[in-house]
Amino acid sequence: MKAFDVIKDISAAVCAKTKLSKKLLAVIALFLIGLVALLVSEFETQEKGQSETVTEQLTQIGGDEYAKELENRLVSIISAIDGAGETRVMVTLESGCEEVYLYNSDYGGNEEQGSKSSYEQKKEYVIVGDTQDEKGIVVRTVEPKVRGVAVVCKGAGSETIKNRIVQTVTALLDISSANVSVVQMK
Repeated sequence: MKAFDVIKDISAAVCAKTKLSKKLLAVIALFLIGLVALLVSEFETQEKGQSETVTEQLTQIGGDEYAKELENRLVSIISAIDGAGETRVMVTLESGCEEVYLYNSDYGGNEEQGSKSSYEQKKEYVIVGDTQDEKGIVVRTVEPKVRGVAVVCKGAGSETIKNRIVQTVTALLDISSANVSVVQMK
């Protein structure tokens, strides 16, 4: 309660010196508090925008780079399987990375005379930035879907090793075993 008493004493002193009513002083104080809150939120928004730019640059990789990264990771995992030996991997993708942008949607209904009525959805993408550097807000980035995987390794002559590799690849990438080919290296 000490803070409340201090505020009460300060407001009484200001009222006495400026000859303002307590109600007017309260309105001015609320206005100043709101102004400070707006300035603080604007500062935080600018900092957040700068950090989002860095994050956006790190997460935006193309389909080829994504496939290469998957290939390298699969090579390291498959070559660690007992009996697989030297391994090479190729991954094919259905498409590249896809970004989903934030939008406002407006649903409108038209009721015409008679029994027909229609509903319409209007999407408007949210754009941020100044006129020279406008960008949409990325809500999420959808990774490309893997179409197929080809594995060539020295140990693929054994059905046991071949099955282990197929199980590993299908479990890691959540694809059907029909989309995985494992053959023996020369």
